[in-house]
Amino acid sequence: MNRHNKEKHKSIMKRILIVAAMLCCTIPAFAQTPKVEIFGGYSFNRQGSQNLNKGWIGSVTGNFNKWFGIEGDVSGQYWSEDVSVVTGGTVATGTGTLDILTFRAGPKFSLRSEDSPVTPFAHVLIGGARMTVGGSTNAGGSTVSVSQGANGIAGLAGGGIDIGKGPVAVRMQVDYSVFNISDLFGLSGTSNGVRASAGIVFRIR
Repeated sequence: MNRHNKEKHKSIMKRILIVAAMLCCTIPAFAQTPKVEIFGGYSFNRQGSQNLNKGWIGSVTGNFNKWFGIEGDVSGQYWSEDVSVVTGGTVATGTGTLDILTFRAGPKFSLRSEDSPVTPFAHVLIGGARMTVGGSTNAGGSTVSVSQGANGIAGLAGGGIDIGKGPVAVRMQVDYSVFNISDLFGLSGTSNGVRASAGIVFRIR
């Protein structure tokens, strides 16, 4: 191998090493983006005038790249209150309940960084809701119970942050929530609220 060929060979090897080094530097950046994110946790919802302080939330996100994914969100919120009324010497006790189940989906936008364990995100989701209102009363030894449910449209817009760089992270999020329910005990209308959630995210790469 003459000197010219040796120099040419060294130049080719140098280029290969440079390309390999660039690829090695790029792989961790791709590894930062999970293919799937599974979230579960506790949620608190103030819907209209009711504090729905018993709630849960679960979601699954499929990421197409480091900043865009499609999210499916399911949540349940529950409220109950006991009431006692004295009328004409008779004590009437009652309990009112409100259950809301929502299922929504839509785009999710994330701001990921290799250097930071914090990943902010925002999402806009739309879907459906199932609202069930019930009540029971006991007066003079007699108990009467009523319950009715109705379906409607549910929307949500908000965001939060994930804290953690590994396969498990902590999530906190706050969302504006809206329902439109038709024919619930003859009533129809729109209810606006705020949902605050916290829980654990599992990342699958």
